[in-house]
Amino acid sequence: MQSADQTWASIKASLLEKGCLDEVQLRQGASESELVELEAQLGAALPDLLRQLLMIHDGQDGVGLLFGTQMLSSKEIGRQWQGWREIEADGMNDDCAEFMKSSPAGVVKPMYTNARWIPLTHDGGGNHMGLDFDPDIGGTEGQMIAFGADEDTKYLLAPTFADFAEKAVEWITQASWDGENLESSTDDGFAPPAILRTAGGA
Repeated sequence: MQSADQTWASIKASLLEKGCLDEVQLRQGASESELVELEAQLGAALPDLLRQLLMIHDGQDGVGLLFGTQMLSSKEIGRQWQGWREIEADGMNDDCAEFMKSSPAGVVKPMYTNARWIPLTHDGGGNHMGLDFDPDIGGTEGQMIAFGADEDTKYLLAPTFADFAEKAVEWITQASWDGENLESSTDDGFAPPAILRTAGGA
């Protein structure tokens, strides 16, 4: 497994080669106190690798870096998570229960939202890739999943954040820059991205 320094070095070298490092707009690193405050808000400890990555670059402000979606800053993680708590309070879990599924079945709890799901990316439309600290009986605490407003089926993306980060580096390396977005020739427009589907057998 690469360290956080090695991970960012690989990502930035690839972006520089493609000519889009500036367009991604990586932010300055988060402070230790900002991450401690976020973890207190979430009631969960972030994986060590994620903490280290955020302390080097606290998300981004530009075009989507992670499978075409934007990496959230520590502040935005907290803001998006809080927004979902308001949706939860409105009774959306009960309202949407009959439509919710997991892929694979029994790995992610078939809920609309869960306070133990931590958004790490967003697509601008209310959908996320993030951590799941409350898995179903067949899942693993800390697994990476896809969830959100349009994600009736909650997909397993990777068994751990470290596995997700490794796949992200691979995706960025193989992706091409079309002048506006990073795109991978292996993706077909369906969620989740092709490189992540093996985790859930999708």
